[in-house]
Amino acid sequence: MREFNSLFSFLARKYDPSRVFDDFLTLVICCLARQTQEDWYHTTIRKYDEDEFGKFSQLLAQLLIYYRDPLGAYYEALSGSYKKSSFGQFFTPAALCEMTARMTVPKGTFGKDILEPACGSGRMILALNNYCPGNHYTAQDLDHICVKMTCINLAFHGVKATVHHMDALGQKPPFNSYEINADFHTSKTPLILKFKRR
Repeated sequence: MREFNSLFSFLARKYDPSRVFDDFLTLVICCLARQTQEDWYHTTIRKYDEDEFGKFSQLLAQLLIYYRDPLGAYYEALSGSYKKSSFGQFFTPAALCEMTARMTVPKGTFGKDILEPACGSGRMILALNNYCPGNHYTAQDLDHICVKMTCINLAFHGVKATVHHMDALGQKPPFNSYEINADFHTSKTPLILKFKRR
């Protein structure tokens, strides 16, 4: 992801890297929300000038080129590069996710609702969906950046899910919830719809 990193670094010279990454995730979600999140989009982008805005567009184009779970891997690499920032997530390696999927869900499972209470970037769900497609996932995470990464990863892979920004252990109501690919069977295009709960 050399070109992606070059574009990101351009923005991270002026702004906090964790803020840039979070804003990028927000902008991608807004793009996939089919004009239902215009206010959130404008609030996020207004701090950047025209040239910087162009870099975000190029980042999205690069992301589509590399798609599997580049966000989780990039976020981990980024957290190691910027010691003084507010990063700090480490995700389960993809190979371990694939092994866990095969150990926990019987082959051929279809039409079930599967819970992932600490979704990270959605890597475990991607492995489960690859092994047993056709299920619906309910994902939860306390970190809103992780929730956004999961939403984007699942949307681009055609996975149907509900993703909650919430404290899964405390079982308090979600801060925000997202419905992923609700109409994918007919539209065949990624969709993320956001619902504010609190």
